[in-house]
Amino acid sequence: MEYDVFLPGDYFYDLIYTGLPEFPMLGREIYGTGIIATGGAMFITATSLRRLGVRVGWAACWGNDDYSQHVRRLAVGEDIDLALAQDMDRPYRRITTSIPFQGERAFVSYADPPPVDLDAHWLAAMRRCDFRHLHLGAMFRLERVAPLVAEARAHGATVSMDCQDVPNLAQACTWQRLLGLVDVFIPNAREALLVSETSAVESALQRLMEWTEVVVVKDGANGAWIGTKGAITHVPAVNAGPAVDTTGAGDCFNAGFLLGYVVEGAPLERCARYANICGGLSVTQVGGATAAPTRAELDAWLARPGA
Repeated sequence: MEYDVFLPGDYFYDLIYTGLPEFPMLGREIYGTGIIATGGAMFITATSLRRLGVRVGWAACWGNDDYSQHVRRLAVGEDIDLALAQDMDRPYRRITTSIPFQGERAFVSYADPPPVDLDAHWLAAMRRCDFRHLHLGAMFRLERVAPLVAEARAHGATVSMDCQDVPNLAQACTWQRLLGLVDVFIPNAREALLVSETSAVESALQRLMEWTEVVVVKDGANGAWIGTKGAITHVPAVNAGPAVDTTGAGDCFNAGFLLGYVVEGAPLERCARYANICGGLSVTQVGGATAAPTRAELDAWLARPGA
């Protein structure tokens, strides 16, 4: 089995309410005008990459519960290769209820404890295939990341890592050692400020460039920033239409960047252009991967004047 990108990480079942007249309050019941049940977490990245024609190996874990099986069927429908996944004869529920309102979102989530050693599963899956790039969807602890990166290097693969806005980002940690293991770090602007302990995006880029080779900061409507070898480049966002749901926009952004970086070996500015288009289109519909573009749709945007 040969892949462009190896993805460790699990699914989430996303239940998203839309058209709420107000934000929910204790003791009151309100009705939305729409609802969608779709895949979240690494499903978004895998789907976005696959629609762009990238060969993806996703080492997911699936339970026998309805939540797992719903997202698994969606993944099969997107032609995602699940040969590295593990199917278990027991529930493995991972559920998020998303409540978008006036451009912001609130979440309530539940996740069963993993019934298997996920790190061991991912390493075993990596050893069963060939791949060019390892993408980590979050900042795992150093002791979890190091063996995965070592295995990727044994395959001659490059490594990228996203971030997650979790409480420990604001705490002193071994970020420098962790980021020193990867080739590309792709946080959003808030995460970049927290990890770097700075107060401006450009200052954050300068600090993070001391720790890793390439830093790509997702800055929403401000586009993206690239920092490498001491130089900072800004790539403007695209206006794909009104933002309906920003869930998963960063994952779609990552997919566009990796298309250029891994598959095409394109200049970093062009990779970020791909990323901005993919992230910009993703927010125009409800659900993280619902509006993730195909390669043909990406090319159509690239062909527009000024692209």
